[in-house]
Order: sequence, then structure tokens, then C-alpha cells
Amino acid sequence: MARRDEFLTAVHQRPVIAAARNMDDVREAAASRVAAVFLLGGSILTLPDMMAALRGADKFAFIHLDLCDGLGRDAAAVEWCAKTLQPDGMISTKAQLLRKAAEQDMLTIHRLFLVDSSSLSGGIRHLAANPPDLIEVLPGLVPKAITRLKDTLNLPVIAGGMVTEEKDVEQALAAGALAVSSSERALWRMGV
Repeated sequence: MARRDEFLTAVHQRPVIAAARNMDDVREAAASRVAAVFLLGGSILTLPDMMAALRGADKFAFIHLDLCDGLGRDAAAVEWCAKTLQPDGMISTKAQLLRKAAEQDMLTIHRLFLVDSSSLSGGIRHLAANPPDLIEVLPGLVPKAITRLKDTLNLPVIAGGMVTEEKDVEQALAAGALAVSSSERALWRMGV
């Protein structure tokens, strides 16, 4: 619980989260102002070095299990990550993987893709039955959905996807998002 509170405080103070896909991104994120990094790529071969770089820079690190190569999308992969890589948390679109991550004392972020009002309603039902620690909503340019998710589920919301400009960050935060995740390096240096 203490690590969760530390994370929430850190991203409240520095609400842009770096979305890193490779080691170059990780190096840039490690040197930036961000408090947290979402690893949206890498493999079983590169993740140890990526995690070491982020640990050395004192960044919160989350692994998006669905997007990393060489790892199964199963409980054994979650357990391997927890024991070997020791990330702060796990990101996935799969509730069963997030439940396993929670059992391993990792923070959990459910990534929810919204394409219409039906996917929003279905997502709310699913997340109410399987609550993660946080929700990442994509695309991050949907302030109405951010507000509804935050108010309905009473969980912190991170806006991700298509967040490329400072005004996108401001709009998401104004709608109630705790933070935004972005692969736009210029935003990583932002002093929001």
C-alpha cells in the first residue's frame, strides 16, 4: 500500500508518464523529469537492462505484459517478472494477469480501449467486477470518458494514446485524469 501511495503522489506531482518501447526511449525517460515509465516493448532479453536503467534513475517502472516479446501471457510470466525484474507494477488488458500481479504485490493498471459508448459501458461493468489499482484509458483524448470512469469507479485514471501536445495533457488532467502516458519525448520534459 505504501508503494501505491508513493506512486500516486509522484505522478500527481509529475503527471506525464513516459511510454517507452525500446532502450533508447528508456535512456531518454531515465534522464527526463518523469516519475514513472510504462514499458510498452522490449523482450525477455532486453527487459533486465531496461529495468536496471530505470531503477538506477529511481523511476517507477511498469511492464505492459501484453506487448513484451518472449513472455507468455500467463501467470508464470507474471510471476517471472515479479521475481526476476521486480517492476512496481503490471499493465494489461487481461484481468486474470492483473489478479496474478496483485498477488505478487505489484500495482495493477488495466488498459481500456474505448471505441464507442458501448465499450465504455462494458468496460465499467468489467472493471467494477475486477477492480485494478488504476485504469489507463485509450485514446487519452476522451475527457467525457475520463470523467465518467473516475466518477463511476472511484479509481485513478491515466489517459494514454494520442497524447502528443501540452494541451492534450492539460485537457486530460482537467477532466480528472491523475496522469497521462505518452511516447512523445517532448512531454517527458514538461514541467506541469
